[in-house]
Amino acid sequence: MKKILIATLCATALTLTACDKKSTDTAAATPAVQLSTNNTADIKADFAAIETLGTAKAKEALEFQNKIMQAAQTGGVEAVKETMTSMEKFTQDFNKDLDALTIKSTEVDSIRNKMKASNDTSLEMIKMTTSGKPDQNKIMELQKKATTIQQELITETQALKQKLGS
Repeated sequence: MKKILIATLCATALTLTACDKKSTDTAAATPAVQLSTNNTADIKADFAAIETLGTAKAKEALEFQNKIMQAAQTGGVEAVKETMTSMEKFTQDFNKDLDALTIKSTEVDSIRNKMKASNDTSLEMIKMTTSGKPDQNKIMELQKKATTIQQELITETQALKQKLGS
């Protein structure tokens, strides 16, 4: 159980910090806007905005990684609960910040949505892992889902960087 918790928490911290090189309130809707496609100016501006936000959140995410590891290693129930509460708020705030970005391109909007899905999946995985009796099958499904989202996010980000010549 403790090994699964540590592995899950590490995977989540990695997910949260992975966006630094480029995420809740899923009910918060992005304003209905006509998004452009293949518009280099929009993609550049949007990509810069999402990278700036990711960089700003990276330090906080790294601090979380340390807190998560400490809580998992000490095994203190209160430390885990406190970290979980803080992480949930961080994830919700990060997703709200992503929603608040004025994105004009479909390409970067896709990245934003994957970042939010990654954040939500990671949080769900941690909640499942820290529950009294975690469902191992559900945790494995969530780990696979998180990995898939993360791979898609990396692929899309790299493709956009190539397209922009970055």
